[in-house]
Amino acid sequence: MQKNLSLFYQIPLLAIGMIWLIFSLQFLNKGIFWDLGIYQKAVLIFNSGGNAYDTSQYPSNFSSGIGHLFIYQPLVLRGMAYFGDKLGMIAVLAYAGSLLFFATSLGKQKSWWLTSFIAFAYCGLGTVAIGSGNVTAFLHLVLIGLLLRNINVNKNRFSYFIALVILFSLIKPYFIAYLLIPLAMSYQTMQMKKVWLSTFFSGVIFVAIVAGSFWYFGDEFKAFMTAVKVQTIDKHDLGHGILMYFYEYYRSAGSLIYRAYVLHFAILGGLILSVLLLGKRLHLINQPNFALLLYFFLTILNPRLKVYDLFPAILVLLLFCSTLSQNLIGGILVVAAYALTLSQLTDTPLFAYHGLLADPLNVYYLTMGLIFISALLSLKPSTEPALKN
Repeated sequence: MQKNLSLFYQIPLLAIGMIWLIFSLQFLNKGIFWDLGIYQKAVLIFNSGGNAYDTSQYPSNFSSGIGHLFIYQPLVLRGMAYFGDKLGMIAVLAYAGSLLFFATSLGKQKSWWLTSFIAFAYCGLGTVAIGSGNVTAFLHLVLIGLLLRNINVNKNRFSYFIALVILFSLIKPYFIAYLLIPLAMSYQTMQMKKVWLSTFFSGVIFVAIVAGSFWYFGDEFKAFMTAVKVQTIDKHDLGHGILMYFYEYYRSAGSLIYRAYVLHFAILGGLILSVLLLGKRLHLINQPNFALLLYFFLTILNPRLKVYDLFPAILVLLLFCSTLSQNLIGGILVVAAYALTLSQLTDTPLFAYHGLLADPLNVYYLTMGLIFISALLSLKPSTEPALKN
């Protein structure tokens, strides 16, 4: 996809996107912001003197008898509890603010607006991610917005990015992986010493806060960890990470389950290292748009890749493609990848009941793989000097 996408790419992408947008509205039939409802319930329990991590407080009709749990550390719980019964209103305003920030980051780049739409519509992920009211999707949009602003001004500025990664990591610990972006992007530039020191000390602050929280809250922190285990492992709520290709096999082997995680991180770690080496070889690693590709791989590095992470992952991958001069084959691959999603339109003639595309996990990684290959075909060595400011 070029910055000014040709109709050859626009029409099929927009058509499929509109199909998904209309189809995905049914996902909101039972209401919106259900995850926000969990936050509000946890705050109500906590402010009433109860244990917000007690699984018995969240009954449901699930086979386990346990509903969705509150799985944010005690420090975050107290931050939410500060707002009391106004939490819902404050959260909605914050969500609206993050959406506005992201929208303004798109600026006048028409290709970015189109890309954001087709990423939002992809398999209805955007509808579910935003409609759930889960804070994670909105945190992603703020960080992605900062990276887009760097591209707009053609500068690598990371002060706000590093600070927000640390803040957001207290809510979602796996966000700490995004600190690799400023480390990689500032490599062999005049910024390197400053950025690396800032990143290091920020990481130390994060570890100190988490360790302090574990020590100070004691049994409550342990209750939080138990709730995380129940929600993820016991309830098998593990998301859509590459981990899931190995998890079921090793799960039956009992103590060998760790191998599924080893394989997950080995595969993603190898891919991230390969991307970094490729970026260095092509002199792209210091270019602002390269951060989007790193963000994509660091997002899917999360073994519990939920919808509110998968949507941002698709978004940054497509945004990265939109910053490249796409050739014909690359454009066809993007359209073909997006067309594969139609196999997930349940209760329609296009739905795949059998075969490779019957598993949504296969569709997600096939489409991401094809889009990534499209990007690789469009990569060219940078003729611009490494950014110094």
